Amino acid sequence: MSEIHSPQIEVPQSKILLVDNDQRTLKLLKLRLENEGYSVSLAVDGQEGLVCFAQDRPELVMLDVNMPGMSGLTVLVKMKIKSPETPVIIMTAYGSEQVAVDAMKKGASDYLTKPFNTKEVCQVIKENIERSRIMISRNQLLEMLRSSSAELIGQISELERSNKELIDSIRTKSDILAKLETTNLKLKELSIRDGLTRLYNHVYFQERLNEEFTRSQRYNSALSFVMVDIDNFKEFNDRFGHQQGDSILVKVSQILMVSIRGIDFAARYGGEEFALILPNIDIKGAKLLSERLRNKVENYFSLEGEVDRPVTISQGVSGIPSGKIKNKTDLIKAADSALYKAKRQGKNRVMVAD
Repeated sequence: MSEIHSPQIEVPQSKILLVDNDQRTLKLLKLRLENEGYSVSLAVDGQEGLVCFAQDRPELVMLDVNMPGMSGLTVLVKMKIKSPETPVIIMTAYGSEQVAVDAMKKGASDYLTKPFNTKEVCQVIKENIERSRIMISRNQLLEMLRSSSAELIGQISELERSNKELIDSIRTKSDILAKLETTNLKLKELSIRDGLTRLYNHVYFQERLNEEFTRSQRYNSALSFVMVDIDNFKEFNDRFGHQQGDSILVKVSQILMVSIRGIDFAARYGGEEFALILPNIDIKGAKLLSERLRNKVENYFSLEGEVDRPVTISQGVSGIPSGKIKNKTDLIKAADSALYKAKRQGKNRVMVAD
């Protein structure tokens, strides 16, 4: 019986294909990615993108949704038919998150919202390439496991003579299965986390909110939902730069995580917005928690003195049971309306949905 070895993945220079009709975006991304050591090819529309995809066989594709002629979603579907394993990151305009969610259902591995900063782009690309390489390793391990099983079946008739080899092979299979389990756990974690803040991402948030809303209705239990927004974040970024803005996003995320219970759920909703799902907490309890969060954020940045202006958050709270809320979409809209009211009334406050 031949000895089975764990696969070794060679790591060549990563090829990246950028498909976007915006020449400025293409040039900016190409320059940054080449500085990071990537090999970059460009396409200005969907048809050219498909040609480059077939010729260059890139390890990752960044694809704009809104392009003249062939739409980004159509290009995505065609690429996935030719090479299902190649990760495709969708680029979409701010406010078009639902389009990005639809794209991920069609096979996109991630999405970025324009305008974006190149640091976050590089982080998302790095994670997607790592995830793709893990999948390749996983598939190789599965193939080895299938080959190993076939060998074992063929040698059952020679059990007494090959007893030692059989035992060694079983041990090898156990090692491969253990590696597969570890790989699958790592893949799942990468797929549900936001690359910058390490909170859960928007897609996984939608799944969990649907589960918690259904559970709350089934058992007639309370469920609260909080939308959190960092006040004046765009002006902060413009004044202090994206690097300082990223550090604010990370720190606020950390404050959220240490301030909620183990059964609660915190996610990056998009941009500088966050979402909290609070099972078995009524509106009154959710408002108290939100006020504690607001004080923690305001006091932390005041004491740290990292910037010469305050960093505060505004929050909108909604919950069930409520006669006005019939589904999870109503729950989100109610919290979003309350958040908008908090912004209009001066920011740095908590408002509860009507």
